[in-house]
Amino acid sequence: MRCFLLIWFVMVAGAALAQAPAILRGQVLDAETHQPIPNAQVGVAGNRIGTSTNEDGRFALRVPPEYQREQLEVALLGYRKFTQALPPLPGPELRIELRIIPAALGEVQVTASVVGIVREAVARIPRNFPRQPTRLTGFYRESDNDPAGRPRYLVEGLLTVFKEPYQQRTSEGAVQIKQSRKVDLRPAGPVRIDWAGGPFIAHLADFVHSRSQFIDPAQFRHYDYRLASGSTFAGRPVYIVVFGPRPGNRRAHFAGRMYIDQDTYAFLGAEWHYTPAGLRSRIHVADARALRVAYQPYAGRWHLKTVWWQTKYNPPVGPPLLYFGEFLTTAIDTAQAAPAPTYLERAQYRDVFLHNAVPYDSAFWQSQTTLLRSEAVQKALLDQQRQQRADSIFKQPAAGAPLPAAAPASPQSVPLPPKPALQWLRRIRYGAAVGAWPVAASAGQVAAAFAPVGAVFRADGSTRVAARQVVGWWSAEYEVDIAKGVAGRLATRQLFGQFSGAGWEAGLSYQHNLAPRHRPIFGRAGLAYTRQTEARAVGEFTNSTGPLRVGGTRLNADELSLRVQSMTDAIQHKLGLGVELSHKVELLADVGYLLPLRTRTQLQVDEESGFFLTRRSAVVNLPSADVSLRVNDQLATALPWRQRRWLLSFGLLYRLF
Repeated sequence: MRCFLLIWFVMVAGAALAQAPAILRGQVLDAETHQPIPNAQVGVAGNRIGTSTNEDGRFALRVPPEYQREQLEVALLGYRKFTQALPPLPGPELRIELRIIPAALGEVQVTASVVGIVREAVARIPRNFPRQPTRLTGFYRESDNDPAGRPRYLVEGLLTVFKEPYQQRTSEGAVQIKQSRKVDLRPAGPVRIDWAGGPFIAHLADFVHSRSQFIDPAQFRHYDYRLASGSTFAGRPVYIVVFGPRPGNRRAHFAGRMYIDQDTYAFLGAEWHYTPAGLRSRIHVADARALRVAYQPYAGRWHLKTVWWQTKYNPPVGPPLLYFGEFLTTAIDTAQAAPAPTYLERAQYRDVFLHNAVPYDSAFWQSQTTLLRSEAVQKALLDQQRQQRADSIFKQPAAGAPLPAAAPASPQSVPLPPKPALQWLRRIRYGAAVGAWPVAASAGQVAAAFAPVGAVFRADGSTRVAARQVVGWWSAEYEVDIAKGVAGRLATRQLFGQFSGAGWEAGLSYQHNLAPRHRPIFGRAGLAYTRQTEARAVGEFTNSTGPLRVGGTRLNADELSLRVQSMTDAIQHKLGLGVELSHKVELLADVGYLLPLRTRTQLQVDEESGFFLTRRSAVVNLPSADVSLRVNDQLATALPWRQRRWLLSFGLLYRLF
């Protein structure tokens, strides 16, 4: 019985082992130089599964049993495609040599019909590319290397990319981050530049979908198109079209080459870099930027297969930056069985992929095909793991604290708590707003005479006031989250138009999400104390009498200006709505109601000459023996405008993190 059970156990274990995926390992080299080839695309079974080589030319591909008798394909733009049957797995590391396509190195000749080839390829995009929404699953990797080639950080993720039909010209779309991990080896410092929007490269770099400038018929006049000797790409005969700016043209943003299928006129891929004009046209500054894109056939259409990009930048402060990234499609879904992700589920372009909360874990990709790390990254990760292990062993507990429990045998991917300083920064929001300030003014003439008692200085000026009901204003705003939904608020305000004047408000704001399952729409309420001045200038005057003391302030300038103003203190109630445009930006619309507490009429005297940082101001409250105020030639103690109750504002709030 024991022998029978032992034999049965061995047979079951052997069958389970036979059904388990096997790892295919290899290194891709240049056949002539024998140097490693990074970013080569490795695929099995018509690219149903695949990966890419790392900086050392190495790859590791998890091959399920059903694909272990299929063909292995290795391809890279400019090289002949390598194809062979898969060897028995598991086995030793393969050594694969790629040869440069000789025709790609031939003399480039100008061909009059080249623009016609590109036009035909553009016209056939609806025939060659998806006409319905598709969903791509793929790997994304991003890093920043120092000048010596050592990684400063590495992030990887499993993405779902939602593509609109290719008849629609767009470089935008939804991206969902299914899993992610990172390692950040950068030293702590006050200046840190992070790359935003990296995962969206699967949309931004899709030159066919976006009809990039070099395939846009409206932009053909800016480019020279040349045809290289015929060759193949991905085993198909192609036209190799070399493009670049026309001589003296400064509107062409790109230069490079593209590959067009000779039979179907489908774009199979392209590699290009930005010209100086192209770099200047971008919002994100860079000293150099290059991309490489390839497409693959599936279900009778061509779909995005790979994107590779590199950006170099020398910032004014800090070391040079060398960003590198790639996206590799591992699955294509044209059925769209699952709906597109909701707003809360999908990534936002301004989100920094590096800011995910999951620490690096060597077991993270056990169930997926892995983009193999380079030797430099592996060494850096090993050093980091050793340091973390040493910290956990030698870190002393605080006095009176219990001893830490024994560390688990294997590291777990648990979120790291943010640093206290970062926690506070995440609570801060700032922004700007514009609106209508309610000031009801009556038309009339306002005159003010200023003659300080005991001084020789005399000034007499006037201004004309037009009838108005409101005046424009703008403000700078700051909010700090205190509790869930509650924030402290401080804003400074400036009037413009017929009236000038500065003001401020301080108080509390509350908001509640009215659409928790969709794009957030917030109901808002607030209460604040506010102070605002509404002023009109009555003239500038020369002060030849020497220093002048006004209300305890000594004014020494040779040129003084006068303005009459009313200052209102009020309690402000506010109701409104907010719409989240992205995870960091919120659009606001508020209606306020003022309950005035007191209003004062004043004359303000300002220094107009001298260094602007040392100029001073003085205020005289009216009525005063030093000031004579006339409205329409009648003595008065109040100005011909008054504070009204309702105000309206629109603004944007931006969150730091």
